Amino acid sequence: MSVAVIQGASGSLGLALARHILQNTGLTVYALTHRPDSKVSDITDRILEGISDDAGKERLTVVDDVDIRNEKGLSKAAKLVEQREGADRIRLIACMAGVLHPEKSLSAIDLSKSIDQFQINTLGHLLTYKHFVPLIPNKRKFECLSTDWKDYQGEDPAQGLISSDSSLCWSMSARVGSISDNNRGGWYSYRASKAATNQIIRTLDHELINKNSSAVAVGYHPGTVITSFTKPVIGNDAVADPSKGKFEIDQAIEKMVGVMGQIKRDESKKWEGKCWDWKGERVEW
Repeated sequence: MSVAVIQGASGSLGLALARHILQNTGLTVYALTHRPDSKVSDITDRILEGISDDAGKERLTVVDDVDIRNEKGLSKAAKLVEQREGADRIRLIACMAGVLHPEKSLSAIDLSKSIDQFQINTLGHLLTYKHFVPLIPNKRKFECLSTDWKDYQGEDPAQGLISSDSSLCWSMSARVGSISDNNRGGWYSYRASKAATNQIIRTLDHELINKNSSAVAVGYHPGTVITSFTKPVIGNDAVADPSKGKFEIDQAIEKMVGVMGQIKRDESKKWEGKCWDWKGERVEW
């Protein structure tokens, strides 16, 4: 089967994306979490909430102990996917994990927290791609995936989540990672980690082109999503306002998959190797 790998799947957005894929596509989902084996049942139940289809449930595997600060867990997870699904089956790698320690001034810099943000927001994405990108088919092998599509009347099991002629490397970025858009300052480490993530996406996309991969690499700014991640910054009483880019989780996922489905190489908009926001508009470097 065609496979989606969701890194950071126990976080609010990662969990919701995994559920959306199971509900709306035929992709097999590998949900990676840093949480231990004892939490797998709970995470599985949360992802499958509202899914009554047994086939949907059978397409989910939660992989525990994948701390993206430790390469061993990512290597083990990639080998599991390859052993169970075979090579050249990954259609989507979504790097969803993130951490935010907002500093308002230099005096607030804490080295350990700064390093933590780079390890999770930036290097965790890089290492995830290191181990899973080799399992994405090149353009020639991508054609072989069509043998999986017979169960969908010859249609792509991604069902529009991803362009039917490509795969996708998807990194959660942020508008505050834009250097040209930095008009307020603050958040040194978080801004820098997201700017570095954008550079990784840009560089990765060049490698994908050079290796004739079926994949396109992009970064994504989801707006402000009301989660436990953002509440320390926006407050516990924050209310969604989509017109201003502030969303509940389900609203954010709807916007996210809407952009995902538009990503395609060699189109006039030139999606690849760039960062995009929830409106499908370019976030400048």
